Amino acid sequence: MKKIALSVVITLLFIGQNINAQSTWTREKNKVYAQLSVTGLFYNQIEYHGKTTDLNSDYTDITTQLYGEYGITNKLEAQLILPFKSVSYQTNGTNNSQNLSGLGNLTIGLKYKIYDHKWKISSGIQYAANSITKDASKSLSTGFNANTILPYVTVGTSHGKWYYFGNIGYGYLDNNYSDYIKLSAEVGYNIIPKGYIIVAFDSRNVVSKENAFYNDNNQWPSYLDRQTFDALGLKLNYEFKKDKFGVNFSTFGAFGIDNAPLAPTLNLGLYTKF
Repeated sequence: MKKIALSVVITLLFIGQNINAQSTWTREKNKVYAQLSVTGLFYNQIEYHGKTTDLNSDYTDITTQLYGEYGITNKLEAQLILPFKSVSYQTNGTNNSQNLSGLGNLTIGLKYKIYDHKWKISSGIQYAANSITKDASKSLSTGFNANTILPYVTVGTSHGKWYYFGNIGYGYLDNNYSDYIKLSAEVGYNIIPKGYIIVAFDSRNVVSKENAFYNDNNQWPSYLDRQTFDALGLKLNYEFKKDKFGVNFSTFGAFGIDNAPLAPTLNLGLYTKF
């Protein structure tokens, strides 16, 4: 049971960053979607190399993130993910504590609508920069110590009050970090006039096992190489004014975890469209 953790969808690690971008639909020309979200992760255990490990410290990882989409044309949109992180730990039974703040893995992307009939098909690519702050002497960092290129394809449709889509992508990482396959899917239902309830699945599975897992001293438990998980979760979205502004919340239950924290997290986001 220790391997089952509640995980947030939007900003928990790099996979979390890509949840915003997985939809098949794209913004129309000159249209903007912007979201500000906050996520807190608090833990003292991780699943490390197949074993549950007690860290003997209380870890905190708080992310404040700006996410944006802009319609360049009716079929092509640009994306920006700007995470600011505050990370720290307190060693149990001592006065030893360390903290670090800074930019996480800044991400830019493009998504293009390939097919726009009953079923929608889009393809995109994202680049997550190694823009993190790191301090090996404190054993802290604000993200993955690598650049990532993630091409992906997503397919979806809607019918009445329902919508469905799925996404598959491949993450290429440098700096001896391991490549991975990303899978995700959502089923959403318009439960009230302005609100959706959404069941979601997300998965990250390592393809290659590189040397950063053992050799990179700038890793810390939130951002280990060879990170793996599967997750089922619930998302809620309420739009106070149609196509203007709203709020969303998400929580996930993860399983098949390796090289990642074992802890509950929650995410709350506010968004606007114009």
